[in-house]
Amino acid sequence: MNAADIRDLYREFFVARGHLVGEPASLVPAGDPSVLFTTAGMQQYKPYFLGVDTPPATRITTCQRSFRTNDIENVGKTARHLTFFEMLGNFSFGDYFKAEAIQWALELSDQLGIPRDRVWVSVFGGDSQVPADEEAVEVWKSHGFTDDRIVRLGRGDNFWGPAGPTGPCGPCSELYYDFGPEVGCGQPDCKPGCDCDRYLEYWNLVFVQYDMDEAGDLTPLPKGSIDTGMGLERIASISQGVTNVFETDLFRPLIERGAELAGVKPDGSPAVTRALRTMAEHARGASFLIMDGILPGNDGRDYVLRRIIRRAVQQGVAIGVEKPFLATLTDAVVDIMGGAYPALAEARAEISRVVDDEEIRFRRTLEQGMGILEEALRRARDAGTDLPADVAFELHDTYGFPFDLTREIAAEQDMSVDEERFGRLMEEQRERARAAQKEGAFASGPGEVEDFQRRYAESVSEFVGYERLEVFTVVRAVGELSEGRVAVKLAESPFYAEGGGQIADTGWIHTDSGKLEVEQVVKFESDQVVVARPVEGEVVTGERAKAMVNAVRRHQTACNHTATHLLHNALRIVLGDHVRQGGSMVRPERLRFDFFVREAPTAEQLRQVEDLVNRRIVENHAVRPFVTTREYAAEIGALAFFEEKYGEFVRVLEIDDFSRELCGGTHVSSTSQIGLFKITSSQSVGANTRRIEAVTSAAAIEFYRDLEHEWDGLAERLKVRPDRLVAAVEKLSSQIRDLEKKLKAAESGERRDLAAELVAAAVDVSGVAIVAGSPKVEAADELLGLADEIRARRPEAIALLVSEVDGRVAAVVAASDAAVGRGVKAGDVMKAMLPAIDGKGGGKPQLARGGGTAVDGIAAALEAGSACVRDVLGA
Repeated sequence: MNAADIRDLYREFFVARGHLVGEPASLVPAGDPSVLFTTAGMQQYKPYFLGVDTPPATRITTCQRSFRTNDIENVGKTARHLTFFEMLGNFSFGDYFKAEAIQWALELSDQLGIPRDRVWVSVFGGDSQVPADEEAVEVWKSHGFTDDRIVRLGRGDNFWGPAGPTGPCGPCSELYYDFGPEVGCGQPDCKPGCDCDRYLEYWNLVFVQYDMDEAGDLTPLPKGSIDTGMGLERIASISQGVTNVFETDLFRPLIERGAELAGVKPDGSPAVTRALRTMAEHARGASFLIMDGILPGNDGRDYVLRRIIRRAVQQGVAIGVEKPFLATLTDAVVDIMGGAYPALAEARAEISRVVDDEEIRFRRTLEQGMGILEEALRRARDAGTDLPADVAFELHDTYGFPFDLTREIAAEQDMSVDEERFGRLMEEQRERARAAQKEGAFASGPGEVEDFQRRYAESVSEFVGYERLEVFTVVRAVGELSEGRVAVKLAESPFYAEGGGQIADTGWIHTDSGKLEVEQVVKFESDQVVVARPVEGEVVTGERAKAMVNAVRRHQTACNHTATHLLHNALRIVLGDHVRQGGSMVRPERLRFDFFVREAPTAEQLRQVEDLVNRRIVENHAVRPFVTTREYAAEIGALAFFEEKYGEFVRVLEIDDFSRELCGGTHVSSTSQIGLFKITSSQSVGANTRRIEAVTSAAAIEFYRDLEHEWDGLAERLKVRPDRLVAAVEKLSSQIRDLEKKLKAAESGERRDLAAELVAAAVDVSGVAIVAGSPKVEAADELLGLADEIRARRPEAIALLVSEVDGRVAAVVAASDAAVGRGVKAGDVMKAMLPAIDGKGGGKPQLARGGGTAVDGIAAALEAGSACVRDVLGA
């Protein structure tokens, strides 16, 4: 079963059992500063488990995109470690408990074709503080599991801690798939809990039944809750009969594309396999991180994205990919997953641009650093030593080569790096930078701008950009950064530093001796550092300078920032005063606004919001910033929703008499300057959290121009006037429905004809008709319909159908009630057939499914199945 079908099956299974389908949260957790990323399906539901908020339903199911950083260095080296993954989950908030959770887990496992005899389970074995979960043991036993298949594990494996220092928690049970002794360590006592690959945990059922206090003591909760998680990638590997996630349909196309780009075979060598897996996995992770608004940088989430892009690039270069490739792989990720995640498809161009820019920059760094590193590794290997920390420091300090990458490459050659000494060398460099009296080199990578700021903290740069976009000023300090950039401090600066959701200004700095192009402006409380790239000559400390903001870009950004205030006000008017801002992103080309709301706005409400914003624009309201005391700002109702530190005086942005918010950003002076406002998307980014994206001014006009162009093109193709498009599309839709009905009838007729041919060749053995064949089908599921048709025509039949589908083997065995009554079981017949196709599978007496890789074994599989039936019937 492919991954998309598993997603759908999981959702439909739990919807049929009364679950509400929950919206997946963004990878950037809304309102949860305790973690960098969304790491599990339950994360957005922490308020419900903690009892501080009421869930929209007591039963919810989700497919949650997730990202974890603790396994980055293992990605590519093992069969199952991932950073990005999808977590299928079902949740009960004081509704059903252990009996239902376990029963449904087994029922769905059956539907996924997982044989019960391959399933093992674990339970919490108890400790001095918490008793063993005997209740779960009894439930598992009621479903036929014996003591030897129920493994008792400790708190580290089978106890789920609270979402905070205190709160709800409880034991858990995990379902494992047994790949068989040939996959594992070979030890006779191997069982779940062993570190080998034999047992794959594919579903975790958490039983939330205790409340933990500050002392760590547990009190039983009045009602238990359920939190489960099934990794889509893992269950796909089981369902598709492979032993690692990289052979599933989620990864296989990416690995094949990577191998094509590198000109290698996917399994050419362990190093090639590792590299291709890393490239594929990190392409997925980078695609989704960028989709959720993260960009490569030097801190926090941004640095994680930068790190996985760099790991992928390094691995690609190592196996011979000479040209930038990562954008090609992220395009393939969108092709595979865009159907399940429409926002991913919409972000295709942005994802490609970001990864391509980052790869091109890093390839320059990699080219410089790898030669030095490889020579140092050779010397260390010859000397029988580890890689000297001094080499790692030189690579990091001089070439910007990431230390974590140096450490990984060394580890691949069974060498380590003295991290403690590396840390000391970094600190010594910072001390030298702080004590130096002239410009010099600074620590590259994360923290280099901060190092510069600490060194020149006394040279405070005054921001004057609210009033002036061009100023004559003095260069107070200059220092070199990595990648050919420089850090600059000006006496007076017109450049807005990134903050409050608004992107920094760009522009130019000209002196008599040189010219700089401003790329970034970093804020340090009431100070700032300008990051620029030399264009001509050299800018030195003490020179007079002309600093100029890119006025067009500033105006576009100001239009979008003022529009976010109008949007916030309109949302509160249309949806209610309970709407609260959750965050924003203001760029020259677009704006993004996150807000907390109890219910998703309807299409009509969004139209009202958009109309209200545009009315405010046309009415030409004055926009006035002013500085006042924090107390007075509160008295006049100025809104402030961010958990920021405010001083005694604050800046308020007032739009006529209807909007007042604390804001340090740049704005237009009247609303009419915005010109036009258009909402381009509205989506959920978590429980009770929505995100609106919009464009204004020239970008909004361009949006409508593009739309008009598409309408005109569509009208031309349909040979109608643009104002008749809707009627033409409705007519086409009706014609398509009619054709689909005819096609379905024709396909049904073809299936009946094919079934008739197979039945005509049936072999009667002791009252059972063996119908065996290898029909040509497009999809594995077609075999099921064909088997049903065969059993309808011959009530005493057993159908053995094995076909090639997309280069693999799909098999179905369907036994009629009459055949089962004679002792012929579909699952047993399937087991007899699987060795011939090098496959895996199973099922029930009436129906079994399997799959394999040995296409040339189809005929042998049919013969083995037929022989099994004859043996059972004694013929």
